[in-house]
Amino acid sequence: MSINASETGPIVRLAPGDTPPEAAFAVVIGLEDPVPTPRPQRLLLEASLDALERDDATAVFETLRPDGILLPDCRGRADLQAADVALGVIEAEAGLAAGSLSIVAVFGTSPASFLGTEHLSGASVRLIALVLDEDALADALGLPAKAARSTFPAVIMARGYMILQAASAGVPCFWSLPSGEIDGDALERLRDAALDYGFRNVLVRTAAQWMALGQDGRPD
Repeated sequence: MSINASETGPIVRLAPGDTPPEAAFAVVIGLEDPVPTPRPQRLLLEASLDALERDDATAVFETLRPDGILLPDCRGRADLQAADVALGVIEAEAGLAAGSLSIVAVFGTSPASFLGTEHLSGASVRLIALVLDEDALADALGLPAKAARSTFPAVIMARGYMILQAASAGVPCFWSLPSGEIDGDALERLRDAALDYGFRNVLVRTAAQWMALGQDGRPD
């Protein structure tokens, strides 16, 4: 599913039984979750490389009919290409149009992802967005949780790296909200900071966060 420059709103991770937002860049569910009602315009499955290679992967995609995946723990170009190949196999087996399944890639668990000169541009035509998970990055660096979304030098470098990679690949980049934050004012400040930094919007981790934001992923 293609994107365009006018698309906005957050990426929202739903739990079973949650009502999907009316305006979101994408809605994400787990492999074992039911399809939410009403069905969102862009439905993604959170699926690791290992999950894509499971024997029952094609059956899951046939049942849920997602528009693509949210790829957690992405380490770089090789992971994107591996996911591209796996999705191609699933498309063929499930009778889906070739290239119809898209990828939103989440970075943060591997600090090495933010080093070197590797470009994500051209790694996969399926790539429609990048996400920076600063909680995962802080944990991988052995930093206190408060280092995420702070002015810690390595975290600032990662932000710039991700935004530049997204610009080079021609896709938007999203900033993941803290998993434990549910205060509406704090979430709004973080969302506004993401926009100021150059991110397209945020990844909302829970329905509680979505409600705390007033069900509005964009500034007034």
